[in-house]
Amino acid sequence: MKEEQPKMPSGLEYWTADEVAECLSYQDHLPAEYDWNTLYKKLWSFLEAAENATPLGGDGSNGTVETPDGRLNLDNDDKATHWWSKLTDVEANAITQAYKVNETA
Repeated sequence: MKEEQPKMPSGLEYWTADEVAECLSYQDHLPAEYDWNTLYKKLWSFLEAAENATPLGGDGSNGTVETPDGRLNLDNDDKATHWWSKLTDVEANAITQAYKVNETA
């Protein structure tokens, strides 16, 4: 039976692809035969392809932003809402499970 891609968890829409790649333990929720590096590289490719990436935190110079509000703009195309549909069902399920664990920790 084919796994269905889960709906993106509420709150994940504020996460960038690199944050998911580096901060969630999705590897623990992937099938044994799935090479987790495949998903890791895929997530980073979303960031590399972003034309309107989330600005880095900083002092407001050189394209950085001083306040957290500047990093929460959902129009930034490295945010999960922009790449979630490009995941396979297996990848989306692994990220969803890892996110749930992260939120309850």
